[in-house]
Amino acid sequence: MSTQSATASVQEDEAGVLRLSGELDFNSVMPLHEQLVQRIAGGRGDIMLDLSGLQRVNSVGLSLLLRVAEQAVEANRPLRVSGVPAGLQSIAAVCGLDDWLHQVSAA
Repeated sequence: MSTQSATASVQEDEAGVLRLSGELDFNSVMPLHEQLVQRIAGGRGDIMLDLSGLQRVNSVGLSLLLRVAEQAVEANRPLRVSGVPAGLQSIAAVCGLDDWLHQVSAA
């Protein structure tokens, strides 16, 4: 069993899309959440998250999305998500959140 910690990061592209990458788990979620909070607080308009760069996501990824959605509401900024990994879609379905995830998914 590996003791190496997973890492995840967020980069903002020219269009303002926040691109998440790496492995999102219990070890990497807090630093990533802090990065997202800073970027959400410093921006305007829709919050666009691209999750296509995530290589591994567990239930903590759904928890992170829900926290970001809560912060988006508080900031009066619509949340749009793209590139949702299949595993995260499955977790959302098990939790009864697949309709919500579909609503925030960018077309």
